[in-house]
Amino acid sequence: MRSPVDFPARAEAQALKAAVLALGVFLAAGGTGRGQTAADPPPPPSPENAENAERAGPQKPAAHAAIRAALTQAADQPMSEEQRAVLRDVDAFYAGNGDAPIFFTEAGWTDQARGAFDRLQKAPDDGLDLRAWRVYSLDMAPTPALAAGEVALAQAVAAYAFQASGGRIEPARVNKLIGLRPDVVSAEKALTEVSKAADADAQLAAYNPQTPGYQALRDRLGAMRDATASIRFAAQEASRDARRRASDARSPVAGALARGRQEADLLANMEMWRWMPRELGSDRIMVNVPEYAARLYRGGALAATNRIIVGKPNTPTPLFSDRMEYVVVNPSWYVPQSIVKKEMMGRSLEGYDVVWQNGMMHVRQPPGERNALGRLKFIFPNAYAVYMHDTPSRSLFATTRRAYSHGCMRVDQPLAWAVAVLGPQSGWSEKRIEKMYGKSERRVDLPAPLPIYIGYFTERVDENGQLQAFEDVYGYAAEVKKRLGLGG
Repeated sequence: MRSPVDFPARAEAQALKAAVLALGVFLAAGGTGRGQTAADPPPPPSPENAENAERAGPQKPAAHAAIRAALTQAADQPMSEEQRAVLRDVDAFYAGNGDAPIFFTEAGWTDQARGAFDRLQKAPDDGLDLRAWRVYSLDMAPTPALAAGEVALAQAVAAYAFQASGGRIEPARVNKLIGLRPDVVSAEKALTEVSKAADADAQLAAYNPQTPGYQALRDRLGAMRDATASIRFAAQEASRDARRRASDARSPVAGALARGRQEADLLANMEMWRWMPRELGSDRIMVNVPEYAARLYRGGALAATNRIIVGKPNTPTPLFSDRMEYVVVNPSWYVPQSIVKKEMMGRSLEGYDVVWQNGMMHVRQPPGERNALGRLKFIFPNAYAVYMHDTPSRSLFATTRRAYSHGCMRVDQPLAWAVAVLGPQSGWSEKRIEKMYGKSERRVDLPAPLPIYIGYFTERVDENGQLQAFEDVYGYAAEVKKRLGLGG
């Protein structure tokens, strides 16, 4: 935190009066440009607030008193619960720092303030919605008015960081089997880092995901919006032609609706990328449930791809991140109690080992060709007790919609997948693994744990730059759009 800025004593009283002269700039859609006047300027402070600021006393520098007065004035305005939560966190940050300004000095706005302002104007590029927050123009001259401007800027910075880091939607509220937990950036962290950054614009932008999957969707969103703007301009020009036929007039409307739906899909998938860890690692497994696909990356490059079968809509595959640790050859299947109770009670269980204990039936299927897990099981210990495995039901991989399991992921080419995850330096080959097939479980540890991320993306830009769309098999994308106010 930079040293306190002390203005002349008379500025203390002038701060509140001059604050109302501040120009407004809307962020995002519908906003005005830098230095332009926005509608509904903030109302003048109440006499009570002015008296409270004047009672701060000579021990408190005038700039600090002006910040506190601006915070008090901001709290008196009508706002949504989201806005109030942001203001509450911003207020706590300033209170913990003695109400010292962080974005201006006696010379005016800092470079960090201007950098943050520039990034805030680009918030829509990342699919963020900051229309509820206003930032006073950075072209303001009266020094005392900077306090009101700083408080507005601080709120917008905190809101940007909150949204960019995944704070808008709690994944578990979409479905309790979504175990991904975004690392939401607090107002304190954002204001501290941005106010001290060498490049505040870049610092704010970095709160968005930097992963290639997210960036590719972001680029596609920008290209789509540019194309839409061009089409809109062309339509406006065409509307001036009175000889245009009515059928021609309807076609731009239908196209606009389609583009609107596609933009909503992109925004929802960008939001779901915010749930993922920011650092994925160069060696990793990425599972995309709606695509029914798993990919292995080595050194950041695609090393293997495999088709998978995922959970049914009523028994969905959980979404989470973990580390694959070992492969089991000739696995036994210890049937989960949920399956025992729903599907095995009262049935003939020939070929299974059945044990009754404390009135509960425990069922185990021994290793073998008919085992439901096939010959290989891939373990990444997790709270959901799910894993990847082989399967004797090979015909299901020929179907397009492969949501058949109770939550685990069945792998199409288990031997090739085992060799890939064990790594090229491990010495394991398909033939060597096959020689281990038998009736006894065998464990093969990976040379090093391999991060695995189970995500959900109905829109993906592939390695050739083509946008691919997949069925919203669990309805998660529709729910995210709904929560973002984009329809459902």
